[in-house]
Amino acid sequence: MNVKELLANPVLAEYPILAGAEGLNREINQVGMIDAPDFDEYIAPGQLLLTTGFLFKEDWTLLRDLIIALDHHNAAGLGIKTNRHLSQLPRDIIILANKRRVPILMTPTDELMPQTIQNITDIILNTHTGELHQIVNINHQLSTMQTNNTYQHLLNLSAEILEAPLTLLDSHFRALYASTYLLPQRDFFTKFLREESGIDYLNLTQKVHVTFNNTIFEISPIFSALNENKAFAAIMSSNKTLSDFELLKREQVITALGFSNSRTDLLNETEFRNRSGFFLNIMQHELSDDAIDNYLKNANIDSKNSYRVAVIDFTAKKTVIETHQFEILQALTRWFVNESNWSVLLFSYKQQLILLVDNKIDTRAFLKELYDFLTSQSKLEYNFTIGFSRVAEPIRALADLYEQANHALQLTSVAHPIMRFRPKSAQEMLNLLPKQESDAFVERILGPILDNPSLLKTLETYMFLHQNVTAVASDMFVHRNTINYRLKKISELLDVNLDMPDVLVDIQLAFLLLD
Repeated sequence: MNVKELLANPVLAEYPILAGAEGLNREINQVGMIDAPDFDEYIAPGQLLLTTGFLFKEDWTLLRDLIIALDHHNAAGLGIKTNRHLSQLPRDIIILANKRRVPILMTPTDELMPQTIQNITDIILNTHTGELHQIVNINHQLSTMQTNNTYQHLLNLSAEILEAPLTLLDSHFRALYASTYLLPQRDFFTKFLREESGIDYLNLTQKVHVTFNNTIFEISPIFSALNENKAFAAIMSSNKTLSDFELLKREQVITALGFSNSRTDLLNETEFRNRSGFFLNIMQHELSDDAIDNYLKNANIDSKNSYRVAVIDFTAKKTVIETHQFEILQALTRWFVNESNWSVLLFSYKQQLILLVDNKIDTRAFLKELYDFLTSQSKLEYNFTIGFSRVAEPIRALADLYEQANHALQLTSVAHPIMRFRPKSAQEMLNLLPKQESDAFVERILGPILDNPSLLKTLETYMFLHQNVTAVASDMFVHRNTINYRLKKISELLDVNLDMPDVLVDIQLAFLLLD
């Protein structure tokens, strides 16, 4: 409680204020007496000192020193017994007390000092006991609210406890939830915070105050396991100094919001891990097309959408510290993607961060922005590079796209930290063709013999052994005439001349695509 609240008690109705009225908001938690000049070392924060005034009647300098000492130690103030040894205060003392905002009050002449101490102590104890009961009750209310209730219910209860409207902000300064009074302003508040406040909310770790619509809001971080996942409580405030009791209530509310936010973080992390498991199963070819389509449908992901795959990895493998660094890398990347609502899916695999970048996004430009953002964060202590696939394919082709991105990753360096996959062979080049087109080409060139293993094998061996019929016959353990007969049959079915170079090139490409 503060001095103003203390003096509002009817028991202290006859305790007039002589000076320092602007300091009535000083907290008071104990009362004591002063009767010796060596008072400085005995003054405690929140202490109201009582005196008969005998010490100062011959030496006003001591009273000046006491007022300065009370202010220095953040004491509650000074009570002087009326007309015992002092009947009035010098003007310079009053000016000093007003300037220092140190309340000086007069206690009744006919009230013994022990009784005054008892009266004030009883009020303090009774108030503290009442506040303690309130704290216990508030704790019970907030704890009960955590079960089967929405953020809306929790924020409305919190606003009632604090006697102030409030909102819950996510790590991107978006007002996701608000107590009823602030609901109509939620979107406007978000726009103001993100675009006009100038606050670096990613790295915000201390309380800040902002003025929105001529109203002051105190914004307090609600920390989570990783700083990038923290939320914020924005509480409508006034200019008045909060009492210890009010601060304690505020901490209770923020703790309750932090608990709820941690629960949401846990659900999001579980979803992320489940999604990582799903993508891992695709990469290991352990899911049918139907299973993939069903999962994507339930996750509101278009199974026909195409993505490029990017792989982020540290350039050097370190100790176990790297595990924590990878968590930071992952959290920062997720924060960056969510900050601007990029159409990018993420998962982790073997201490690598895998990104599925929507084909409609300029992949290199996105990765450059991401790289610049990550390298500007001091929390990342290790260098990293990024490789990404040359083509975009539906999620079913994730394994092939990952291989491309991983190959590109091996080509990165400090000078070139972002690399796109570059084919190293004709086979890799052909693999970049969309499957639908490559299948159509194979069908056009080899279609009539695709269901005839004997003819298909003969033609493949003929191509591999540079059209040497004798070598083909030896390799396949058949007579030379049999090979000639089969080649003639193949030529008729495919309606081509196997001696023509352009025909041989098409057939060679078809076999490469078939593999």
